[in-house]
Amino acid sequence: MKRKLAIAVSKMMVLGCAFWGGSVIASDRWAMNQANPSHTGYVPVTINPSDIAFRWKKSVGSSALSPVTVAQNQIYVSVPGYFGNQHLYAIKKNGNLAWGKSFSGIFSVNPPSYDSGKVYLQTVNNDGDTYLRAYDAKSGNILFQSLHGAQWETYLSPTIYKNNVYVNGGAYGGMYSFDGTKDHENWFYAGLPQVDRWTPAVDEKWAYSYIGSLYAVDRLTGKLGFSIINSGEQAEVPMLGGLNDVFVVDGGLLSKFKTDTKKIAWQKTYNFNEDYTGQPALANNVVYAGTTQGSLVALDQVTGKTLWAWKNTVKDSVINNLVATKSHVFFATANKVYAIDIKTHQNVWSYTASGQLALGESGLYVASGDGKLTAFKLGLPDIFTPSEVSFPRTAINAMATKKISIMNVGDKELAVNSIASNNSAFVVSSPSPFVIAPNQSKVVEVNFEPKNVGIIETSLVVKSNDESEPETLVHLKGRAIN
Repeated sequence: MKRKLAIAVSKMMVLGCAFWGGSVIASDRWAMNQANPSHTGYVPVTINPSDIAFRWKKSVGSSALSPVTVAQNQIYVSVPGYFGNQHLYAIKKNGNLAWGKSFSGIFSVNPPSYDSGKVYLQTVNNDGDTYLRAYDAKSGNILFQSLHGAQWETYLSPTIYKNNVYVNGGAYGGMYSFDGTKDHENWFYAGLPQVDRWTPAVDEKWAYSYIGSLYAVDRLTGKLGFSIINSGEQAEVPMLGGLNDVFVVDGGLLSKFKTDTKKIAWQKTYNFNEDYTGQPALANNVVYAGTTQGSLVALDQVTGKTLWAWKNTVKDSVINNLVATKSHVFFATANKVYAIDIKTHQNVWSYTASGQLALGESGLYVASGDGKLTAFKLGLPDIFTPSEVSFPRTAINAMATKKISIMNVGDKELAVNSIASNNSAFVVSSPSPFVIAPNQSKVVEVNFEPKNVGIIETSLVVKSNDESEPETLVHLKGRAIN
């Protein structure tokens, strides 16, 4: 279910998912804070609770772990500290270490994000010694780093949108945009309060921050577009609904901001002794929010009306973030992780653990305050292919062949229904359909048979029963010569 594309692929789904410029991208990666630039916490998969099973538990550090990122068949997590020996790790799905980076003498090493084969994170000291760093996700090699201002602060994971990286920063507060492919600062907006522990939400037009009030900065120019004043208490992560709406939980209230009218549409408290808390999630026009009594509340995205609620008899406050799928909502309290069925509104699975949640690539991960990372398998097929395949220079009317491996890194059989090229110069010689068992692969052959001179590019379309990515694209490229 990974998105392994060298080119951006939009897959339309229902409203209330992860919105990019009016379209929705389906992916089961957990690539950044709350999965995507809109921070909806939504992963488009259907889960059978009986398939959820413990995979492993690993002691990663001696202090609280950062929220994790799940992409490219690996889990990325940082172990923060305080001028001590801090780390960034890439962990394989079997729990073994893929690679690690150590940092010493740094005030804070912050949570990672992923995009297009790169892992990004901020390392912070004082002004003039702070970087946005980019690492190769497979090898861990440093690709580049971009210097920016800060002043002994901690941040959440960077937000990536269309090859640009948006972060909290500045010696006296602000927001940066960086080029995600090289060391280049796009812009810096200094007109924000000096508050840390937030990250922007980004759509086609704006980069949003919430620091007691909502601020919208033009994502291309770095100029303030508008603000919506609220008597909020602290910095929070805004969640974009895709209907000119932004949602924030602050001070016990769940607030909806309308970006077209530049007003607060509504503010809700659950009841007189039960406040909203944690980071909400959004799926299929329903906002899911936790409470200080451990309840899960489902609200209509437009009206804010309570649709249903699951009451926790333990009265244990929801902490950190909520995760929504097509079938269930996951959240943690101080003592347990729960899965609530969206149709029956009942608790169908729980586990004694607590921490930041991430759900991606057929796995559920809990990053705990005691330095332990717990992994669960979800019983889903999970397709993994190369993002790009390049062919050698080939004479017209000749042929070059490449072998492409299609892997199932999930927990159930992957049914590949068809494989086809969008350009007649690339011909798939291997038959389909076929089935790939869990943790196995199938090699298919693609021939480059050019008829005209020049560079030829297209996509190989792989259709499968991977629910979140029924069509996976592999970018094909070849040069034809006389």
